[in-house]
Amino acid sequence: MLTETPLHDPVLHNTWHVVALADHVKANQPLQVHLLGEVIALWRIEDRIVACQDRCPHRGVSLSQGSIDGEGAIVCPYHAMSFNGEGYCTRIPADLKITTFPQAANLRSYPVMEKYGFVWVCLGEPTEDIPVFSEWNQSDITTFRCGPYYINTSAPRIIENFVDIAHFPFTHQGLLGDPEFPEVSNYNLSIENGEICASDIHFYQPNPEGTGEAKSVSYLYKVVRPLVAWFRKGDEHQLFSIFIVVTPVEETRSIAWLGVARNYSSEVSNDDLRAFQDDVMAQDVPMVESQRPQKLPLNLQQEFHFPCDKMSIAYRKWLHQIGLQFGTC
Repeated sequence: MLTETPLHDPVLHNTWHVVALADHVKANQPLQVHLLGEVIALWRIEDRIVACQDRCPHRGVSLSQGSIDGEGAIVCPYHAMSFNGEGYCTRIPADLKITTFPQAANLRSYPVMEKYGFVWVCLGEPTEDIPVFSEWNQSDITTFRCGPYYINTSAPRIIENFVDIAHFPFTHQGLLGDPEFPEVSNYNLSIENGEICASDIHFYQPNPEGTGEAKSVSYLYKVVRPLVAWFRKGDEHQLFSIFIVVTPVEETRSIAWLGVARNYSSEVSNDDLRAFQDDVMAQDVPMVESQRPQKLPLNLQQEFHFPCDKMSIAYRKWLHQIGLQFGTC
C-alpha cells in the first residue's frame, strides 16, 4: 500500500525523475503516477504537461479520477472544484459567489519536463538539468523506449544490477553471456564530473542486442545520477546504447524505464528489440526482488565483494558521500 505523504530524501527530493511515457499523458483525461510516496496527476494543456498533487484540498479525493474541462482545468469528481494548470482553484460549484480563493484551496504543483519521450518530474527545486544522452540527438540513430517495469525492490538495487557485468553468463545465459566465458576483464574505473565511469570492459555475448549476432563486445558504463545509469557498446559504425532511469515509488517499490539507441541492423524492428529487452528485464526482476536486504547496503562490510565489483563499490561509496537515504541501509 502506498504511503499518504511524500518520503522526503534530501538528495532525491530535488532531482528529476521519470514518472510516465509522454505518449500516455493526454489532454482529455488526467493520469495518476507515483513518486517518493507522493501521488501526482498529469495532464496536457496545449503544448505543455501539468503535474499537480493528486488530492483535492477540500476532501482529499483523487483528482485523477475526475476530468479535464474545455479550458484545460482539472475537475474534482466529488464536488467539481476546478484547478488550472498552475494549481490555482478557479471554481467551487457549491458556492458560486466565491470568486477569490484562499491559498489553502490551491494544489501543490511540480516542475515537469518532457524529454526523450518520457515525462520528468521534480518534487522540489531541481539542482541539476535532466541528464544529456547525446545519441538521441544524432540523425543517424534509431531510438525507442522500454518499460515501465514494476519491480519490488529499492531503486539503488536496480541501478547496481544494471552496471553488474558478472551476472550476464548466468542470469542472461544465451543472450548476454555464456557460462563457458564467465570472467570479467580488468576494466578501468574513474570518477569524473560527478559521474562514475567504467571503461574497457570486454565480454563475449551470444546475442548481445537481440539481433542474433554473437560477438565479443566492449562496454563503456556510467552512473550519471543516483538513479540514472547508461552504457554504450560497439563503435561509431555499430553503436548500441541504453540508459536506465529508475522511479523511486516507495523505498522497496520501483519502476524502471529504458531508452535504447542504435545505428545498425535496420532490418530488425524496434518492436522486436523491445521484446528482447523485455525478456532480459524479466530475467533480472526475480534476482533483484529476491535480494536481501531489499535496500542497498552502503556499509561495504555487510556483503562480500568480487574484485570486478569495483564499480558497484564506487557506486555505494558515492551514495554514502552524497547522503542518499532513500532505498539504502
